[in-house]
Amino acid sequence: MLKTGEWLSLSIIGLVIIFIILTISFFAFLIGPDSKGPQTTIEPSSSFIQIIFISIGPAIALSFFTNVFSKDISQLSSILVITSGIILIIGMIYVIPLISQIKNIEIPIWILNVPFIFIGFGILLFSMGIINFKKSKRKRKSTFDFNE
Repeated sequence: MLKTGEWLSLSIIGLVIIFIILTISFFAFLIGPDSKGPQTTIEPSSSFIQIIFISIGPAIALSFFTNVFSKDISQLSSILVITSGIILIIGMIYVIPLISQIKNIEIPIWILNVPFIFIGFGILLFSMGIINFKKSKRKRKSTFDFNE
């Protein structure tokens, strides 16, 4: 049976995947059919802020909560956080070429830099998972030595 931290780590992966899918669909919408841009008027800043607060914001908050405040960190939850960091990095690398295809709409500079910002958060998730994996491995080794 999975522990609470492991379930939370699974939800982090799900939220990261949702963020990547929403980001790809958002930029595909901005590219529009035949690369002509969207057919309606849109304010990209407010739309993308909603995407961030719905998906990646809770994922990052949960990862900090799970791996910083949890006393009993399992190796599985650390591996899941490492995986979510890798997924986020790969997803944002996929998004970078989509930005150059957007025409006929002015995009704020912060949206143009979103992939780079979240590549940084992916590296943060990856490194946090590695650190906690080493802690859980060290803790597990010490408990085995104590019982012998």
